[in-house]
Amino acid sequence: MSRRALKIFGLIIAFVAFALSLSACGGDSSASQEELDRARNEGVAKARQQGKIQDIEKQLKSLKKNGSSNQGPPPPSGSSTTSSTGGSASCGGFLSAGPNTTCGFAANVEADYFSEIGSGSGPVYSYSPTTGQYYSMYCSAGSPHVCTGGHDASVYFP
Repeated sequence: MSRRALKIFGLIIAFVAFALSLSACGGDSSASQEELDRARNEGVAKARQQGKIQDIEKQLKSLKKNGSSNQGPPPPSGSSTTSSTGGSASCGGFLSAGPNTTCGFAANVEADYFSEIGSGSGPVYSYSPTTGQYYSMYCSAGSPHVCTGGHDASVYFP
């Protein structure tokens, strides 16, 4: 098992043990099962979030160590890889970024949508490699998906 998988497994076990200890304190069985389910779900969510944080930290270390030789310098704050006329720009494949949106951020929004939502509509919380911050985006159902939020950011993908 990888180190990351062991950490995730440990977190899940800790939450289950906590939930079991709560159920041993008394109360009806339906409440303890509900608490167990809630604790398990919270453990899985926290483990998933911790995994994402670790992945981002690894990417950051790699970029600091190796530099970003395949990219130019990051755009100045508030700029975008899209045109200055306010249109959207293709980020490769079927992914597009609107005004005020970089392709790096658009790619993260698309990946987060499929890993967190999968289908339908809902919110995602995505990392911007340009600003180093996370932004809340709301993605629509249907095709194309339209995700908007952050600081007037927009992302489009099938």
